Amino acid sequence: MTDAPATHQSRPDPQSDWAPTRGVLMSYAYLGSRPQAVDSTRAANELVLRDDLRTPVGAVLAAPLAIAMLDAATVNVESMRVHAVTQVDLDIVDCAIDTRRAYLAGRVTTEMRSQLFTEARIFDADDPSRHLGFGTANWSVLGHSPHRFCFPQPGPPDVSWVGRPPLWHAYSGRRRGEASMEIPRLPLEVGVEWLHHGPMLVITEAVALDCAAAALGSDELVVEHLAMTVVAPGRVGPFIATPVYSAIEGDSVGCRVELRDAGRGDRLIAATSVRMRQY
Repeated sequence: MTDAPATHQSRPDPQSDWAPTRGVLMSYAYLGSRPQAVDSTRAANELVLRDDLRTPVGAVLAAPLAIAMLDAATVNVESMRVHAVTQVDLDIVDCAIDTRRAYLAGRVTTEMRSQLFTEARIFDADDPSRHLGFGTANWSVLGHSPHRFCFPQPGPPDVSWVGRPPLWHAYSGRRRGEASMEIPRLPLEVGVEWLHHGPMLVITEAVALDCAAAALGSDELVVEHLAMTVVAPGRVGPFIATPVYSAIEGDSVGCRVELRDAGRGDRLIAATSVRMRQY
């Protein structure tokens, strides 16, 4: 999807974009996520669906919606000592090609001693009767939190990009060979720092989309489902996302991507499954 006015704007600098939100986790701030609590168990969020949050055909990506959903949930779960997402599922029923803003209505569904479960319904913010999708998340309740989530800085932007860089680049992704991507190594003080789930979602979805584009011979894709399971914290890096399995049926492709911590013996930290179809 091409936004003609963008060709007349200077290329945004992610570092400059982050400056006004110093102290705010970039995973959320870069998207412009601004969740609001409704009450102790419900929260809402709104996301402007910029061009960099879409596939080349204009369909919304699943990762930004999932991050916005988790940001809304965080408003409620932070007071419950919840600090670790273990499972994220998102279904897109309307690819939102002509939708400007998404509205996410989230709530805590179940609270247990060691786990907590949240969900969100996603609508067109300008037409609440139009349903875009829905999602769920599972959280672990921890007795402590990491000193801080760590977010690696992206490399310099490619001179061929117009407007904002691809989302995977803004979230610190770098291409590694033909099929894989990596998130660079975290700083040396890694004992109490974890890679945030935002980059995990963005990078693994980007690898799945590349896999589907290669299989179908077209990058005009619609994401229908994304599910990510986090099995271990990412502490060292580089974190390498690799497609390990794909299946094709007609114009649909399913892809499983594994994210491994190369600095800890290639330990598996997350696995993401994405279902896509050609538009």
